[in-house]
Amino acid sequence: MRLNIGMRWVGLLAIAGLAAFVGCAERDDTLSDVDTDPPVVISVTEEGGRVSWDTDEGAECVLLYGPRTGIYNHYGYNVYDGGRAHYVDLIDIEPDTYYFRIMATDRAGNSMTTEEMSYEVSEVPATENLIYTMVDVGWGDCHFLEFPNGTTVMVDAGWGTIGEHPHAADVDQFLLARGVAAPAGIDYMVGTHAHADHYGHFIGLLPRFHETHFLAPRYAAIFDRNTDHPDTASVWKHVEGALRSSGAERDSLEDGQTNRTVDFLKWDEEHGVEVKVLSAGAGRFVLSWQSSDPINNDCAVLKITYGEVDIMLGGDAEAFVEQRMVKAYGREMDVEVLKVGHHGNNDASSEEYLTAVSARVGLIPKSMEDNPGVFDQQVIDRLRAYGVDYYVSDRAYMNGARDDAPVHGHVSVVTDGESYIVWSWK
Repeated sequence: MRLNIGMRWVGLLAIAGLAAFVGCAERDDTLSDVDTDPPVVISVTEEGGRVSWDTDEGAECVLLYGPRTGIYNHYGYNVYDGGRAHYVDLIDIEPDTYYFRIMATDRAGNSMTTEEMSYEVSEVPATENLIYTMVDVGWGDCHFLEFPNGTTVMVDAGWGTIGEHPHAADVDQFLLARGVAAPAGIDYMVGTHAHADHYGHFIGLLPRFHETHFLAPRYAAIFDRNTDHPDTASVWKHVEGALRSSGAERDSLEDGQTNRTVDFLKWDEEHGVEVKVLSAGAGRFVLSWQSSDPINNDCAVLKITYGEVDIMLGGDAEAFVEQRMVKAYGREMDVEVLKVGHHGNNDASSEEYLTAVSARVGLIPKSMEDNPGVFDQQVIDRLRAYGVDYYVSDRAYMNGARDDAPVHGHVSVVTDGESYIVWSWK
């Protein structure tokens, strides 16, 4: 390993770090003492694909890195973030030279970003990774999970060829890029709820991937009650028809199911992966006087745990369901990675929910430019207030940076159960 960083900068870091520690020893920690100094990053090393560093105070950090100077399309996190000692495993990489910066934000919101460093990785550590990808389908939802044992799960499939935002070709190209081939390449398909921007492309996929196992909520609102997308009822009928003609196996999702209670959620028990249904079919509890969409609240919400990393797939569930889950599960709601509810709409991502979830990373499955009226600024403000770094198919926001950086296409989270990397690709 070769770490390339100017000696002058190292010296400044050492001096600044020493001054910070001395200052901490002498400072008067009264209520009137307001922290206005950003954290200082010190002792940066890389060995065996693990980048380690310290900060002079407790801080949340993100490692921005990429294969060329100034080009960062990977964002590395550690599940134990928030202290003074930090590390990120560079997951799913090739031996090469990488360039990176470290961004650190303390509890008071002060932020700093280091100068660019470079390192050579000559030996890639063997890891067994879970890969979760928010597939870029513009407006709509499509999420793909690849487990260490090889099991694949598609949660929603976008519009397909119907509706106003067809993206079937993008989904098919994504599957080709990941080496997913018919008829058995998708082990499970999960339809979270009966809106066409989630169900549509199952019509095209089921005839080809007919060896799949299809899952959807058992209890759901009457599908033709939807008024947002008048074609939803007909789309669902086509999905039913595709299921019948394909002969695909199917099962129903219910609140509280786990991989310990039902066989069809045993997606990777060899690696200790846990799967839990936190909500499914709750739309029937929405009363006529409540301003909530029963179909959105029918949405299946899944929590997937691999090692120390938790991922929440919240679909289009609104605040109604969020509050039910917080009351039912409490601290169990805590996750690292959150699929932000209902495309970033203000009827989801309530403060109570974000407090319970306490996510570090949020993924929003739509294009901000295509749908500016749905991607709500109030939600963005809440995500920022709760320290959530959010990623969309065309934009990323690392909370400490206070600005948006461009990303392109699909957004993947790769984890070995300890660190997790967010990266964008097309």
